[in-house]
Amino acid sequence: MLKMRLLIVVPVLLGLVWQILLRAELDGVSFFGMYISANNSGAGSYVRTKKGNALKEGFCSLTMDEVSQNTEGITGLLNNITSHPYFRYFKVNLDRECRYWVAEASCTCDSNGCQICTCDDSGIPETLKYPYDMSDVSTVERRAAPDKHAAKGFEDEIKPIDPDRDATYVDLLQNPEANTGYSGPKAARVWQAVYNNCNIDGLPSNDTAGVENREKALLRQLLSGLHTSITMHVAAFFYNDTKGDSPLRSLGVLNNPNISFYPNCGMFRRIVKNDEFIRNLFVVYQFVLRALAKTKRAFLANSSLYNSGFNGAATDGDVRLYSNIGELFSSKLFRVATFDEQKFFESPGAHLLVRQMKRVVHNVTTLMDCVTCEKCRAWGKLETAALATALKIVFGSAENVVELNRGERVALINFARQLAISVKNVRSLAAVCEKFNYTAMS
Repeated sequence: MLKMRLLIVVPVLLGLVWQILLRAELDGVSFFGMYISANNSGAGSYVRTKKGNALKEGFCSLTMDEVSQNTEGITGLLNNITSHPYFRYFKVNLDRECRYWVAEASCTCDSNGCQICTCDDSGIPETLKYPYDMSDVSTVERRAAPDKHAAKGFEDEIKPIDPDRDATYVDLLQNPEANTGYSGPKAARVWQAVYNNCNIDGLPSNDTAGVENREKALLRQLLSGLHTSITMHVAAFFYNDTKGDSPLRSLGVLNNPNISFYPNCGMFRRIVKNDEFIRNLFVVYQFVLRALAKTKRAFLANSSLYNSGFNGAATDGDVRLYSNIGELFSSKLFRVATFDEQKFFESPGAHLLVRQMKRVVHNVTTLMDCVTCEKCRAWGKLETAALATALKIVFGSAENVVELNRGERVALINFARQLAISVKNVRSLAAVCEKFNYTAMS
């Protein structure tokens, strides 16, 4: 077997991979080259399947094995749903200035993989046009309710305020979350700011009085899980499949038949060998699934909402979309409470902690304006907005009474799809990398 140095590319969304590379004591370097494959019979041995794989520390209800098995049945549905025009186009302002430091938008990757192609709204069905930036997260802080109403005291609203004339549509199918070559100090700076911002222990003690470490750890688990998901996408979709022979084409992890990639098996191994990263991925996934489950009524109440035909008529594709959404919410992952928010609120100060968590995540959404890679910025805005929405829903009031705006729907469904693909790839890439050892070379 050829021996070569694995050169890791620090990728999508604000360079979140940087932290993994540092912890693995590797250097983050941009590199583009050919791919080779070789038989590697031991490549899949690092994916551990300890019986049960419970996630009690994250207030999750299902084991990792249960989640993985049931995810197999919904990735196809999520691929279909996110291919429909209602969810395919994400309207976002990519030109906002970074409020924290001077950050000039620029792409440094040789392949221009970090540039994004925005869409003229003339190609968007008239009934599906939207005046707002779908990533816009605005919080209205309200005083929390007494402890006995903790689960109902999280009343912050997430809604767009004014139409954004600078926002443009991004076709997510044509701009998948993948390796862009975005790397270096600029990416690391944003990532450092994200984690510095989520230090709950640094908040005033009166705001977190009575909160256990388990509750405090949740925010970092959610952000770490997001981090891991992004890194999994980069590892899986690392290099363009120009020949059309990537083994990923048959695994159901792609939702655009015209765009395919080869994985970076070396990068994948470094991710999955860290149990904490993988467990946090499953924590944020179950958290987002819980958020979606609580919005079932909002997604299914009005089928005409998704109509893309002339004068609001339903096309065959619209009918299939509504059917797919119904099938999605009928699956096991949406019929059980994958995250136990009531258990979370048993901690006396948990409702105060939730308010702080929401502020932190709101700050993280604004940090996305400091990402100088366009594609990374677009996906970063979508996924952090979705996480903010999930917080609002999971720690909201009653079951199935949540109202969502268009941006929240688009972000939440696409984020769920990204997480599902990452969870699926924990096992799928293990099988691929056991047979082939795709890696970058000069």
